[in-house]
Amino acid sequence: MSSAGFPRAASVALRDSQLRRNLAKATTTIRSKRAGVVGELPDWEELRQAGRGLKDSALASLDTQLERLEAAVVSAGGHVHWAKDGSEGCAIVAGIARSHGVDEVVKVKSIATDEIKLNEALAEAGVRAVETDLAELIIQLADDSQSHILVPAIHKNRAEIRDVFARELGLPDLTDEPAALTEAARVHLRAKFLSARVGISGANFAVAETGTVCVFESEGNGRMCTTLPDVLVTVMGIEKLVPTWRDMEVFLQLLPRSSTGERMNPYTSFWSGVSPGDGPQEFHLVLLDNGRTDVLADEIGRQALRCIRCSACLNVCPVYARTGGHAYESVYPGPIGAILTPQLKGMREARSLPYASSLCGACYEVCPVAIDIPRVLVHLRGKVVDTEPSWKPEKAAMKAMYRAFSSRRAFERAQKAARLGSRPLARGGRIEHMPWPMSGWTMTRDLAEPPKETFREWWRRERGDQPSGLRLKRIAPQTSPKSAARTGPETGDARTTILGRIRSALADDRTTVEVPRDYRQGSERSHAEIVDLFAERVGEYRASVHRSNADEVGDVIVRLCRERKARRIVVPEGLPEAWCPPGVELVPDHNLGSHELDSLDGALTGCALAIAETGVIVLDGGPGQGRRAITLVPDYHLCVVSEDQVVDLVTEAVERLEPAVRAGRPLTFVAGPSATSDIELNRVEGVHGPRTLHVVVASG
Repeated sequence: MSSAGFPRAASVALRDSQLRRNLAKATTTIRSKRAGVVGELPDWEELRQAGRGLKDSALASLDTQLERLEAAVVSAGGHVHWAKDGSEGCAIVAGIARSHGVDEVVKVKSIATDEIKLNEALAEAGVRAVETDLAELIIQLADDSQSHILVPAIHKNRAEIRDVFARELGLPDLTDEPAALTEAARVHLRAKFLSARVGISGANFAVAETGTVCVFESEGNGRMCTTLPDVLVTVMGIEKLVPTWRDMEVFLQLLPRSSTGERMNPYTSFWSGVSPGDGPQEFHLVLLDNGRTDVLADEIGRQALRCIRCSACLNVCPVYARTGGHAYESVYPGPIGAILTPQLKGMREARSLPYASSLCGACYEVCPVAIDIPRVLVHLRGKVVDTEPSWKPEKAAMKAMYRAFSSRRAFERAQKAARLGSRPLARGGRIEHMPWPMSGWTMTRDLAEPPKETFREWWRRERGDQPSGLRLKRIAPQTSPKSAARTGPETGDARTTILGRIRSALADDRTTVEVPRDYRQGSERSHAEIVDLFAERVGEYRASVHRSNADEVGDVIVRLCRERKARRIVVPEGLPEAWCPPGVELVPDHNLGSHELDSLDGALTGCALAIAETGVIVLDGGPGQGRRAITLVPDYHLCVVSEDQVVDLVTEAVERLEPAVRAGRPLTFVAGPSATSDIELNRVEGVHGPRTLHVVVASG
């Protein structure tokens, strides 16, 4: 990007009235949803400060945490690769795909892979990457680029999307109803999911101590890509680490509410390496630097690495709301892009982005990990100025001001010069016009005429030249912080190089970061209130909730299956006999294939636990729950939850789930049916996961 990149691109966007209407509707809606769910939590600010501390703590020991993560993933049967830059990352992924003889892979929405242009690199290697997120599919079919982190196709309306699908998918009779468009995407991608041999994903977080990787998503395409293929490749920026499993109790609350404006995304998936018989049997984790160690080397700029990609800053930014994401010419738009892109790409390539802000501070106020974006913007503007040639008027003026303020004598000389120089220009105590280069300033504002007597002169006239007792130290020019982690030629493999860069970046700053944990750890509700809240919150996700006594669960299951016309239901091992009544054909899961599961009418399972405050059920692959695929591929999921499995808070759930995580079992958090809001923010249930979720809450 040239130095005039953003201004030039923004001027084009500002002339697009349809874009501004789309942006206004989307940002207003998401902002309102976020405010509602954030306002529910009495400890939001405590969670925010904990999130800030956890990310800073991870960055302060990043080399150690990455080594812990590597060891844990390898111990769990996975493979870890290190990539210094985008070209290395692309080569690693392409090599894995080619080694399995595939010419097509399915891909989860991932900004990191967009950053390194993975799709283009795979295409050059003869491998087509199929985007499976609805918005990303729209972008791919339209040969367009993303304009928002959360809803990448925010700039397109339903008519434009209909035209793209009709042309690219061969559906001339397709309507522009969001449900019809979503169904077209589901049908198009279904066959690809069921036959895919290699899946590619990004990662929202990775837990160093357990080697656990996670993806937050809504449509079920993430589950499809990380569950059904034989091989899974995850590309992850090295900053996405958290040290311990317990730390996820913070981010499971911060990210969904700040991002989609929900208490929890419909699906949140966790996996650790390879789980025998469940999901991909070959897992590769690619740890990507690509400029992140340069960001880490800047003591002020490194806070950008806290970012959890929620997009909250975009939705409150007055600049983004008027220009949209394309004006930033980066996969990272909005305020976070204005501070992250210049640091990742280098100031020469994105030098105009730090000025793409009014410095109003709204981005800092909503950031769930308290990134002080305005401070970083000002810092980066200073770096831009530092790289300007000395003859630039603004830089020359700033140097002159520095010299004028550097000593008392210089300051007084400058005051006298200003007073003498202003006499021909002042009229009635005001200066309305000045010659170039100050003419640009006085075109829109006046200057006050310098006073005939300065304060110092008044003091000397009134009190004499008496010492005030105050002595000011002369301020030395501020030195720039380290701008890069690399100080010399690099040798060795990518792993050695990246760890060396991190250690160089942190060489003078290994302070221990204290993490405040002042948020709620336990519930104050009675258990009856907790169960009632769970039933209420599940219903708000448009799932169907049914209360029952334990001895009536079988009858409820039969009734619900008949109402749903679900005749053949897959069941896992370990399901209680009382939940297996006659009247429904129950098909045991003896490692059924994806196509076999797709031919069934539904799945019946229990769960590991449920969370009242978020209305979530959690599956951990234990008895009565089965493999991840059985609750993903069939179009109907019927889940039985015992009242004693319901906890109130996310913190309580994370504590209870720790043994399963340490045992390497995958987790799936489910909050209602799969859903999308990618088409003009109209919510549509049933994208790639089950379209119907029935929850039976059993007492006794």
